[in-house]
Amino acid sequence: MTFTLDFPSRSPAPGVDVIADWLTHQGEPFEQNGPSPLSLKALPLRILVNAAEQTLKAQLEINPEVPLQRMVDLVFFLSVQVGADVELRGRGTVRRADLWLRLADEQDRMRIAEAGARAGDRGNQERVFKDLWQVIASTSPGRDVRWDNGRRQIVELLEVGEPEGISVAEAKVLAGHAEDGDVVGVPVTEPPHCLAWRWLSTANPTLVESHQ
Repeated sequence: MTFTLDFPSRSPAPGVDVIADWLTHQGEPFEQNGPSPLSLKALPLRILVNAAEQTLKAQLEINPEVPLQRMVDLVFFLSVQVGADVELRGRGTVRRADLWLRLADEQDRMRIAEAGARAGDRGNQERVFKDLWQVIASTSPGRDVRWDNGRRQIVELLEVGEPEGISVAEAKVLAGHAEDGDVVGVPVTEPPHCLAWRWLSTANPTLVESHQ
């Protein structure tokens, strides 16, 4: 999954040569494709400088292996360098801890999906997901929250058309077709995958491989 960061500043964004020199000073090897972007070799991160619009952006690719703390640190070192806040597209300004938690949740979601696939290969996926559901449910009393293996994420099951549920219009965005009385899985907005992965990696270490 790709996350886009903006670095809004009252001052014009530095040129691509300035950013390139800064990366060299940081000891980060990179490739430059044309005038922009700068693609790091050691991290799945691209820095895009738009000289015409005087803007600076970064695109982060999250996978199960990427060293998140190193990536987040680099992003905030860059924000200090250019004198700007860090904005996560769709969420607004974020602090270092906020960004780490959002990226970690996405990374752990991917890791749970990988572990679930391995459990399926070994014939014990049903048991693993049943146990995982009990852990997830204990964090959200009164809500039907569970892992959706088809969507590869934690969702809350809500009834369409009910006051405490979801509207038909909202449900159609998620499910394509929905009517009153249907039950639709709505992605949980708070970061639940970190906790779920912590339990899964502890209770089923043979499914974890190297993700620690």
